[in-house]
Amino acid sequence: MLGDAILISKGIKSEDHIAPINELFKLNIKTQRSLRSIDNLRRLRHNINYYGYRPNLEEVKDAIEITKTCFDFLYKEALKKCQN
Repeated sequence: MLGDAILISKGIKSEDHIAPINELFKLNIKTQRSLRSIDNLRRLRHNINYYGYRPNLEEVKDAIEITKTCFDFLYKEALKKCQN
């Protein structure tokens, strides 16, 4: 959603989930985890929603860790981008 917000603020409507995530990769943010790990969340969500995949405990913990280490920084930077 954050990547979509940035694209919409630029007048671009995305057709998939990859373009918004690529917008997040362009942000100049330092986090404990690589922003590239966000794509792991997209793939995991896709497998859960479309293929009935059941994540194991380590995958769940990893998703929570990615969220804790990246999303506040991403939110703040995306908000700045959208306000400009």
